[in-house]
Amino acid sequence: MYNVLVVDDEKYAVAGITQGIDWSEVPIAELREAYSAKQAKDVMARGSVDLLITDIEMPGESGMELLDWVRERFPDTVTIFLTAHADFGYAQQALHLGSYAYIVKPVDYDELKAVVVRALEEIGRNREQKAFSEAYRHYYAQWERQKPLLVERFWQDLLGRRIAASAERIEAAIALYALPLDIRRPVVPVLISVEQWDKELNTRDEEIMEYAIRNSAAEVLLAGSEGIVIQDRSGVTAALLYGDQTADADWKEALKERCTALIGACNRYFYCHLSCYIGEIATLPGLPEAYETLLALEHDNVTASDAVLAVGEARGSLSPGALPFVPADDWLVLFEAGQAEALNRRLEEMFASLRESEATPETLDVVVSAVKHMLYRAFHKRGLSVYGRFASLQTPRTVPQLRTWARQAVADAIDEYRSQGQDNRAVIDKIHQYVQARLTGELSREEIAHHVFLNPAYLSRLYKKETGIALSEYIMQARMNKTKTLLVETNRKVSDIAETVGYQNISHFAKVFRKTVGIGPKEFRKRYQQ
Repeated sequence: MYNVLVVDDEKYAVAGITQGIDWSEVPIAELREAYSAKQAKDVMARGSVDLLITDIEMPGESGMELLDWVRERFPDTVTIFLTAHADFGYAQQALHLGSYAYIVKPVDYDELKAVVVRALEEIGRNREQKAFSEAYRHYYAQWERQKPLLVERFWQDLLGRRIAASAERIEAAIALYALPLDIRRPVVPVLISVEQWDKELNTRDEEIMEYAIRNSAAEVLLAGSEGIVIQDRSGVTAALLYGDQTADADWKEALKERCTALIGACNRYFYCHLSCYIGEIATLPGLPEAYETLLALEHDNVTASDAVLAVGEARGSLSPGALPFVPADDWLVLFEAGQAEALNRRLEEMFASLRESEATPETLDVVVSAVKHMLYRAFHKRGLSVYGRFASLQTPRTVPQLRTWARQAVADAIDEYRSQGQDNRAVIDKIHQYVQARLTGELSREEIAHHVFLNPAYLSRLYKKETGIALSEYIMQARMNKTKTLLVETNRKVSDIAETVGYQNISHFAKVFRKTVGIGPKEFRKRYQQ
């Protein structure tokens, strides 16, 4: 829910907005009123305001002056301006100050309501992004401070069989580490397998997010009871629940519910898909074998995602002889004919069949080999190299991953197959010419890819490979280089220059310029203009 403040020196105008519009279906907690900039400041000082709707022309202090004050103290507050002037220059000034929208009086209530709904949706998205960023920083700080613990090292050594699974050796290790553990105490192992990230992460970010997942698993799975969540020496996350869980007859169902809750939380907050595998109760000497059973169960599961599977309850797998028939020759004909849509439909038919069957890791290997072989044959016929073609694509472990892998491999291959013989440098030059001619407006990767007839993902990789920098970084550099030229060679206002190079928000433009150049645009002009 959101707090909204309406400001206008004409009381009937405020009442028309607060009382004349049906706000019942809009997620507004409080709809506050003020009749001057001074009153608005008092209201905002007493409680948070998410959305400010203010008239521009008011006695004393104007709405634009009020916005300056708000931006300094409440940068997350979004502003909608109301004005009796339909002047474009006026609207441009309002947008440069960072307002969300500009509505001309007399206000069309339906239009205002629609704009408010869109503004609140954007505020909600900003809230979620801010919450994610704060959680990320929190877990990153914890991750930096975290040091290897002796108890985690003990469990890693036990599960990895670095400690022999005998009572004598385990008791000796417990004594060596001075751990408060009883060798006779039962443990339930739960393996937590991250299957896929919904966001592209570098190695460090992935490690931080896995650390966050382990913290969440400790909160959700242990639920206040004794236990630990660790990462084994191969990078797999495991929860170990201490104590005799069978004291509760429904212990396994309760644990499954907690696993389901963990999966849902990770889907939403950590942008990943994972499955949980519940093992049999074991004492410490039998725990390595129980854990290895879970690893085998995870290895054999290639169809279920975001699932909770328990030992003894998982579905059986195909017999070794029940591998699928893969029509690679038919795929090759479609690929060479450039019929990408038809080829993708045939691949989708294969994936649908795999999802309905009891597929195994061997099944995935057959399909991966068939796709690779099809592309090798097509490229070989044209004398094109396929060296390293699949190096950047992660080997799939599940049917959903296989689908993503195959579609990406085929899309990249089709792009290169179509552009064979075309000089990559010529493509880069064409991109640069296109960007330089359109610095004033928005530039998207998809728009540029369409211009050079390439897949957007392939375009990004090709550009990074040929130039050593990301396409987005080049666009930003081009805007900043154009800015520096205009600052030195003209006397145009900084706000006009910002708009010329594609920035509508002057404060964001100044921030980017300072971050890139090291000084602000006005200081740059003063230093270098003759």
